[in-house]
Amino acid sequence: MAHPDPKVALTSRRMAHRTRRGPLQMLAGLWRAIVPASWRDRSGSKEPMAAPDPTDSSRPPSSPSAADSVSAAGSTSLVSPAGSSATDEVARPSQRHTIAAERGRPSGPREDGAAGRLGHLGRRLIPREPHRREFAAVLILILIACTVSASLPGVWAAHPAPSDPGDQAAANLNPVDPSASPSDPIDSFEPLPTDVPTYTPPGPSAVLPNGPTPVPTPTPTKAPKPTPRKVYTFVALGDSLTSGYGDPGPSWPSRLDTQDPYLRLLHNAGVPGDVTAQMRNRLSSDVLAYKPDVVFVMGGTNDIGHYISAATTIANLRAIIVAAKAKGITVVLMTIPPDSYPAWAGQINSLNSQIVHLANSYVLAVVDVHAALSTSDGVYVDKYTVDGVHFSALGAQVVANTVQARVKRYGW
Repeated sequence: MAHPDPKVALTSRRMAHRTRRGPLQMLAGLWRAIVPASWRDRSGSKEPMAAPDPTDSSRPPSSPSAADSVSAAGSTSLVSPAGSSATDEVARPSQRHTIAAERGRPSGPREDGAAGRLGHLGRRLIPREPHRREFAAVLILILIACTVSASLPGVWAAHPAPSDPGDQAAANLNPVDPSASPSDPIDSFEPLPTDVPTYTPPGPSAVLPNGPTPVPTPTPTKAPKPTPRKVYTFVALGDSLTSGYGDPGPSWPSRLDTQDPYLRLLHNAGVPGDVTAQMRNRLSSDVLAYKPDVVFVMGGTNDIGHYISAATTIANLRAIIVAAKAKGITVVLMTIPPDSYPAWAGQINSLNSQIVHLANSYVLAVVDVHAALSTSDGVYVDKYTVDGVHFSALGAQVVANTVQARVKRYGW
């Protein structure tokens, strides 16, 4: 790179350090690389005039050289009084050439035409200092970038928002016909398949534009099928009060089987004259062999008639309970009915109290038929007995109803 000092540059000396190339110099290098030399000559840009060679023989000896002009300019005053010599007149143009060479501008005559005026204007506008040239180049690049950005579509142009939201929706949903002109109105509107309107049930006073308000048909819901109730099988264990001795109609176990669809009688194990010990002995053959779900046990009336102690009666009933529960059979104890003779009322009430206590100790259900068949004095109601001991038809029905009402509490 040539030295910035023009005097040193004429000696073709090089700088010892590298100088920074600004953006303007880079643009000038690109200009010289792209634009042909013939076009650059047309634009009017010329290189600074080089100093003439003093050894050139083709130059007339009378014309002074640039070096002589410089020395002459240095020895002769630029401002001379009137009537100055010709040497001073020659020194003035020589000095102008030297100043122009120092400033890096062409020293030739000013060019005419548009190219010359443009080059002169550029030389006037572009600063001479390197940092100012770089700053000017950066500003020019920013202006060029802003101009290019503004020319791009959709960057600076602001699209006015529609005043009505419905206009925007119609503009997005209406199909566009390429053959139609922009001024043709759109007569029909067809929503796209993806635009499915949300159905909102109309109110009682809503009226649709196409007709009356549609009444949605309720979809019938299938009720879940109820779980069928289980039918419990049972066996009745007892004496003549269970078997139906002296009863003109069916026994109470048969009546219970008839009127309750969820209780089915497997076997009536009532034997007239049996005491609790005999019931205990035939438990395996008359009860466990049938494998019922429930066993109803009513015994103890004959034990009182044979003067068997209440403790023995309770022990036999306890053995029946333990054996039945071991086979998974539910045991339901029943109190013994009253008697028509008041002398037996005390013993009957005492035994019934112990039967209830036994059921509570094993957490068993108890059906109190004594309270349903007796008066406040603890004796039979006359219509419920045929002989003062056994049930009448009405008495057997009362027993069946009492048993059914009691077992319903357990869902049987």
